Amino acid sequence: MKNISGFSAKAVLLTASLMVLASCNDTWNDHYSYKNDSNYPVEKIDVTLKGIEGYKNFYKTLATTDMCDKYGKRYENSDGSYQSFLSLLNQDQFLTVWAPSDASIPDSVWAKYTDPNKDDALNFEVGEQFIKTHIARFKHTIGGLDTTKVFMMNGKPVVSTPTSIAGQAYHGTDKNIRCLNGILHCLDGNIKYLPNIYEYITTSPEYKTILGDWYASYTLEEVDESRSVASGIDENGEKIWIDAVMIESSVLLKRFGNINSEDSTYAFLLPSPELWQTQFDRIKQYYVYNELSLNNDSLQKFYAGNAMLTDLTFNMNRKAQRYLPDSVYSTRYNSGENRRDQKPYHIFSHPFDPVTGIFGKGQCKDSIECSNGKIYITDNWPFEDTLTFLRNIKLEAENYRNLNSLFSVYERTVNSIGGVELKSPVRIMRISYSTGELSWNARFNIQGNLKGKYKIQAVILPNQDEDNKPIRLHPSVQFNGESILDSTWIEWDYFDYGGGRDSVSQVMEYYIVNDPSKVDTLEIGVVDLPYCAYDMNTAPLSVTLSSRVNTNNVDIYTSELWLDGIILEPVVE
Repeated sequence: MKNISGFSAKAVLLTASLMVLASCNDTWNDHYSYKNDSNYPVEKIDVTLKGIEGYKNFYKTLATTDMCDKYGKRYENSDGSYQSFLSLLNQDQFLTVWAPSDASIPDSVWAKYTDPNKDDALNFEVGEQFIKTHIARFKHTIGGLDTTKVFMMNGKPVVSTPTSIAGQAYHGTDKNIRCLNGILHCLDGNIKYLPNIYEYITTSPEYKTILGDWYASYTLEEVDESRSVASGIDENGEKIWIDAVMIESSVLLKRFGNINSEDSTYAFLLPSPELWQTQFDRIKQYYVYNELSLNNDSLQKFYAGNAMLTDLTFNMNRKAQRYLPDSVYSTRYNSGENRRDQKPYHIFSHPFDPVTGIFGKGQCKDSIECSNGKIYITDNWPFEDTLTFLRNIKLEAENYRNLNSLFSVYERTVNSIGGVELKSPVRIMRISYSTGELSWNARFNIQGNLKGKYKIQAVILPNQDEDNKPIRLHPSVQFNGESILDSTWIEWDYFDYGGGRDSVSQVMEYYIVNDPSKVDTLEIGVVDLPYCAYDMNTAPLSVTLSSRVNTNNVDIYTSELWLDGIILEPVVE
């Protein structure tokens, strides 16, 4: 019985194997061999295409255009000849081809496409922008009710429906033509090549020199590991890629949006060349670095350009723009930042309003369709400096750790003032002299300023340990060690020479005194900063707050400072 059972199991396994093989053969035949319902003999794609009337020019273009790498270098055969696109359609890899009709393209354009003596630049252009727009890897049959997105060989996505692709109708029943190495579809028209937003701004003659070259200079190619295939690790511990998908990446793309990605949909508000230059020349004056700084000109150009780009890019997918059409958010939007400052950073109301909307016809003079979205060209600069790059600078006192060890410094959370609950707790720094002295000096270094005028303010909370006592402070401001804040109040110094008190000098000083009944923002003064220190490790600006409490006025003032922070507010003139 065991032997019979064993034999039966083997027989079942063999029968199942034969069924699988038969099934595989049926599937193979269904895709690769002749079918009675086909209008054309089943051959390789190049042979089938050659026999179809009305598509001869596309066949000639394939035969006279050589395949190139991403740098435009032609692929060579072993005998020194070049590999044409026609030879690609004769290989065993499975492809889908959408053939454009002869009638859909002017003869003058076909003459350029079919020229057997194309120079390298034209050869590369025809291959990337025309031929690869009509070929995709793998199987893409037409039928059913589905609308899908197809990625062509040049990475461009196009929308395919049961009756058309990229809006181009199929030629009668000439679709789903089975070939030995793929599928062939014939179109009444041709698929238009669309650059993505990044390609447009980096190649357009209008924008290449003022924006494109600068943008491209910060762009590198790197491996997209999620879409690439690795075969191990080399001797240096680096992955070895057998099928590497390269993507363009840069600090600008990561910061403002991947406008080079074909998988996303963006709107890009592009200033006209004249407007770009005018605004750049204005904004770069805020980014004047000390001439002693390394690469100060490059820093100025980079950060002024960053300021220009702040709100030009909008990710238009449904999740990012959940409030359309009422408002649109640029890619720099951060909900926490907006809640903290209570300002509409990166938010634009009614963007498609025909008169006032940033994408409306009243503001934009033209629009350009791209493969991953749309560019809106404008002659108007719709942005406020204080909502983009010219922001308040705030030093949070409770986070500051660079005070002299003689100070008694510790944090405290304040929940109420005078018995009234605050809307949200405030973290502060309490500062006093550790040895019991009444006077002290606390210096704060501040980074990130732009060139120009700032109003400097100190935010002080009332010292609730000493009710109704304000603090008396003398502030001073220095930039690179030099005082830049004029004193405005006069105090007399007296000396006793035994015969009485005589006035011997006057000290130019001024004081700030807070209101002990509220959170008080006190102006220290307006300063004109001569250089930009944005995104630098150095802190050329310092604000010193000095207690001016002594034994004569200690009954009036407190010597303990409850500091929330120091604010630099840009002065807009």
